[in-house]
Amino acid sequence: MELLCGGDAFKEQVARNLKVERAKRGWTQEDLARFSGVKKDLIVNYETQRSIIPLEKACRLAIAFGCKIDDLAGLPGPEDRDAA
Repeated sequence: MELLCGGDAFKEQVARNLKVERAKRGWTQEDLARFSGVKKDLIVNYETQRSIIPLEKACRLAIAFGCKIDDLAGLPGPEDRDAA
């Protein structure tokens, strides 16, 4: 099951957000793999937009970062959706 859509803009947003979240923590891709249980080669594929991130992997990465899946996907939070 994929996280939302498979468009290029979505892949680009997820890739950017993964890199930003890693950089905030000073983590390498190897660190993120270790903390999340997601293989490094998959993280590389997500960050280089070769693959769409499945929901299960997005959950693992979000837990490792201590953020919401919405944050990785670049989606507005409920408070922003309600205001629109």
